[in-house]
Amino acid sequence: MKSLKQIVLLALIGLTGLCATAQETAYADVMNRKVAALDSLPPTEYVALATEFSRIAAVSGADWHAAYYAAYCRIIPALGDPSEADRLSSEAETMLTLAESLGGDRSEIACLRSMVATARLLVNPQERWQTYGMESSRQLAIAMQANPENPRAYYLQAQSLLYTPAQFGGGKDKALPLAQKAVACYAAATVSPAYAPHWGERQARRLLSQCQAE
Repeated sequence: MKSLKQIVLLALIGLTGLCATAQETAYADVMNRKVAALDSLPPTEYVALATEFSRIAAVSGADWHAAYYAAYCRIIPALGDPSEADRLSSEAETMLTLAESLGGDRSEIACLRSMVATARLLVNPQERWQTYGMESSRQLAIAMQANPENPRAYYLQAQSLLYTPAQFGGGKDKALPLAQKAVACYAAATVSPAYAPHWGERQARRLLSQCQAE
């Protein structure tokens, strides 16, 4: 027969397991709701959502996704507002470093680091192209190497090439195969868990249409 001490120990282990499972379920529920909101909210409201993701990331037991989305929700507004881009980019970089420390997906994080570089570049393209243009490309190369099937890496590369003048190696013809690859990768992708990165498919399809237009 088990001693009273053994019974108490087993009971405590069981309770710990139940608490951990409940915590994971609660985290998943919150993340699913917040990430779903990204599809319906305009980018002007992303900064408020970024703060919520930052709070989630600060909770013990949170995985890398919360920090990743805290960064993403700062990067999107940074791309559209040069006056706030450097501040938001710095905040995003802090969250990406946290996501990395939590074992985050290297390819997905590199995609966001490429976007951060682009946001900083757009503050002053003439003066910053040499530094941040190269950094954006470098991060996309890292993203593709880490996961050759990551659709977001191909979408971002296609977008960059589409808006790069032909004399500098860009244009529709250069962007088209990458846009096609992005759309194909989105179609083949399996998203698990439901709050894992999956953004960009709609934009990639629109980009492909632009590349195919006469």
